[in-house]
Amino acid sequence: MKTVLVIDNNQEYREALCDVLAGQGIDVVASDCPDAAYQKLFGMDAPDLIVGDLHMPFTTGPTRDEYKTSYEVGVKTLRELAWVFPDTPVIALTALEELDIERVKKLLSPIPAYRKSANLHQAADLVQGFLDSADVGGVQ
Repeated sequence: MKTVLVIDNNQEYREALCDVLAGQGIDVVASDCPDAAYQKLFGMDAPDLIVGDLHMPFTTGPTRDEYKTSYEVGVKTLRELAWVFPDTPVIALTALEELDIERVKKLLSPIPAYRKSANLHQAADLVQGFLDSADVGGVQ
């Protein structure tokens, strides 16, 4: 069974995406912020794919007000995870407009960024495509 780490502070979207992925037989580890994701990763084998939102706070815990919620947090987190797990594909999902996504893609390179789809099955198909791809990896 493939394992996907999903990091997204939007609870409704995160839970819905995780439900769709789980329905496809994917083991999903969900996190609402990078801080919680790092804690979960310490106790598990490397996931087969990491999917992260870009615009989120570093933590949702008691120190959340110390951190600005921004796409920079997502960019930094996904780049770090790609470096720590070089054999694990990492992708970004975002609600940013297409013009902003193009700008952020330059900061993320080589991590691909995609616009969040309201159709969760499209997002799940994207995830499944990365899981099925033998030649996709993290930072090369």
